[in-house]
This record gives sequence, C-alpha cells and structure tokens, in this order.
Amino acid sequence: MSFVSKILDGVGRKRAAAVTSRNALQVAMVEPDVPAIGTPNVYRYLSRYLTDDGLATGSANQNVDGSSTPQTFYLTASADYDIRITHILILISDSGVSHNNFGALSALSNGWDLEIVEAGVSTYLVDKAQTGGQVIAQTGFFWPYGDGATSWELANWTGSTDAQTINFPLGNIIPGGLRLGRGTQDKIVATVNDSLTGLTEMWVRVMGFRHYPCKFCV
Repeated sequence: MSFVSKILDGVGRKRAAAVTSRNALQVAMVEPDVPAIGTPNVYRYLSRYLTDDGLATGSANQNVDGSSTPQTFYLTASADYDIRITHILILISDSGVSHNNFGALSALSNGWDLEIVEAGVSTYLVDKAQTGGQVIAQTGFFWPYGDGATSWELANWTGSTDAQTINFPLGNIIPGGLRLGRGTQDKIVATVNDSLTGLTEMWVRVMGFRHYPCKFCV
C-alpha cells in the first residue's frame, strides 16, 4: 500500500516531492544566499611553500644535504582556520632532468618522502622516491604533458635549466582535499634523506583554501 505524502519546507509550507519509478527521491543542489554585506569570506585562497621552519619566511629550496641528518620542510595546522589542500605542486629543476634520475642526479640512495600527519598518524603520499619518475608515479600520473622522455618537463625553466613539474590534485581524490584541522598538530612534511645540493632548485607548494569557522564571518 502506498501513501501520498508531502515534505515541509523551512517555513512549514507543504511541498510535493518528485520520486522516480525506482522509488528514489529526486534532489537538486541549490546555491545558498550570498553572505550578508560586510561579512568576511569563510573560504579564502591558500598558496604556501613547505619551508624549513614551517613559516612563510623560511627557505623553500630543498637542494640541501640530508644524507647524514634528514632535512624536513613542512606546513603545520593553524589555530584559527582549517587548511584544505586540493593541489600539491612539486618542482625539480636541474641542468637536465630525466625520469630515471632525480633531476640530473643519479637515482637517490635513500629516497625523498612526502607525508601527511593526521592525529599523530603518518600517511605517505610519496615514499622513498629515488627518481623523478617515481615521484610522478607515486602521485598518480595526473595530467601529463609533453611527450615520452620529456613528459612532465618544462624546458628552459631558467636560462640553463629544465624542470620536472608535478601537479597532485588531491581534491580529485578526497572531497574538499586534505584537511589540516585547526588547533591540531596535523602537518604535511617533505623529507630530504640524501644530498640534493647538486640540484638547481626543488620546492613543494600546496594550494587550496583556508576554511574559517562561522564565528569569523558574523
């Protein structure tokens, strides 16, 4: 037996609902009203490099020697807002780059790491990558460009160097991207475990947005 039913809207008016032949309720996304005049945005653009001190003023260039003591570059959670990371950009620049080397360096002995630490638990996004090709593979082979041996490569990044560039679109995998929750010890960390001083340049940049709680926008 079936019953005719209606759904009440937010002010108590009865509205008929559409149901498919397979008894599924049809719904549609509706854009919310714009915020009140003068209120700040809840979502604000974020673009930060991982640095050796976790601050925007620190060094982002990972061409350092981590062979005896691993060197870390990181970004930690904020006390005031959630950090949502939707893209991670990785650039390795040298006088020549190839998939079976790390820049122009021979394959690394220990490998390069990129990890997310959530509630004290580490998850490796890149685990002991010894070559640029392994970095590309472990970040999912997303959005290739170029051809063959020069794929993922920017020729003449500077006057005398080329660069491998990798875009890891985490927002395509995790709805809203990776979250560094406000007021936590969460962080994203790159670790250099070999000497990368022969590289011209290497950096990791995270892009996404800052998500402020409601108290910041009323």
